[in-house]
Amino acid sequence: MRGNRGFTLIEVIVVAAIIAILAGILVPMIFNQIDEAKKTRAMGECKSISTAILMFRKDASKWPLFFPDDCANTYLTLASDGSDPVNVSGDWKISQNENTLTAMLNLPVIDPLIACYNNKTALNYMPQAPPDPWGNKYIVNVVNFANSNPVWVLSAGPNGVVDTSVNSSSLNDVGGANGDDIGVRIK
Repeated sequence: MRGNRGFTLIEVIVVAAIIAILAGILVPMIFNQIDEAKKTRAMGECKSISTAILMFRKDASKWPLFFPDDCANTYLTLASDGSDPVNVSGDWKISQNENTLTAMLNLPVIDPLIACYNNKTALNYMPQAPPDPWGNKYIVNVVNFANSNPVWVLSAGPNGVVDTSVNSSSLNDVGGANGDDIGVRIK
């Protein structure tokens, strides 16, 4: 009959304590890996958008910055799907987009844009431009294609705040040590 007794209260408490200690060690490590995976995904998507824009430039012989109506004016910013990030530096003009990255990088299906680029051989460069892992828009300061200032493909990062000014040559110049923007410089 001794084999059917079960566990004592002390044995159950010891096992529960060991499980709690292991969970306390492993849970922060797992959540840290999830955060790093989101940052890696954001960087990869920034690079994909950058590559699509560079291929667009190669095929169309122009940067993607013209209005579809008269082809003379320029966009300030192109953005992907998602929510507008908070624009701390105030110079990205995110809410004034006339077009999205998806439309611009799917040139053959947008008739007014084809006329601006005079190139019927341009391809679909991105089937869609999804939001970043935190649900915000990727943004590209395309107005700078017309001048010598840097052009960024940028995610506002985990805090959803743009910490990079539009003409900056480095990431997170506004946010400093607290900045968490993720991006790729095109030019």
